[in-house]
Amino acid sequence: MGNRMLALSAAALMLFAVPSAFGQIGSASGNSPLMLSAEDDAPQRPSTGQTQGNDNQLTVNPITGQTTAFASNYKPLTNDQRWKLCFKQSYWSVGAYFGPLFAALALDQATGTPKQWGGGFRGYGRRVASRVASGDLVQNSIQFPAAALLKEDVRYIAANQHGFERRLEHAILYSFLTYNSQGQTTLNVANIGGYYGAAAISTLWLPGHQNVASYTLSNGSESMALSVPVNILQEFWPEISRTVLHHRSSP
Repeated sequence: MGNRMLALSAAALMLFAVPSAFGQIGSASGNSPLMLSAEDDAPQRPSTGQTQGNDNQLTVNPITGQTTAFASNYKPLTNDQRWKLCFKQSYWSVGAYFGPLFAALALDQATGTPKQWGGGFRGYGRRVASRVASGDLVQNSIQFPAAALLKEDVRYIAANQHGFERRLEHAILYSFLTYNSQGQTTLNVANIGGYYGAAAISTLWLPGHQNVASYTLSNGSESMALSVPVNILQEFWPEISRTVLHHRSSP
């Protein structure tokens, strides 16, 4: 368990370091998009016409596997958009598979968990399959119907605030919160339930004897902890993507 938590911390630090690294790159030219003070303006958000009335708001981040809704011009998903997004986040996007590949490598393969699956490509393949099944299939199968029933948004709600620190705090809070259909902040019950429900169901195929209650608590809590740096990355993704494109176009 100690090695697993150490690997989880390392994975979180790696994800959190990404925006910091891009901030350092940008600072060399004196215009880092991430080096924001409390007085700086928040990054420019798309207008309503750009994000609503089309499927741009269903774009899945290739790294985090998430989709963003902007608090500045929030509109809830329609039922049709909700199920399209479920399909994209579960099957039809790069982000649907990057997360399981990364988690299986950093959290499972690195610690040899479960040990019965051994090492090498065969063991890694089993761990990836397990992560895809529990994360993309089971978790989303719990989260999306529950969110539809509870009128909760399944997207990450980006901050409508100024400054790096305020946006960082927002990203941490919205690892546990979301909007309801009226655009009001609410506990993200469907998402939290998805994490713990997927952990419980995954004990059906994991080798060895698993104490369902203990494994559900530990693995579900690990997934919740990892969602914090993932949401931080999602919050600052517009700056990161612009920085990457800027440096690619530089001579």
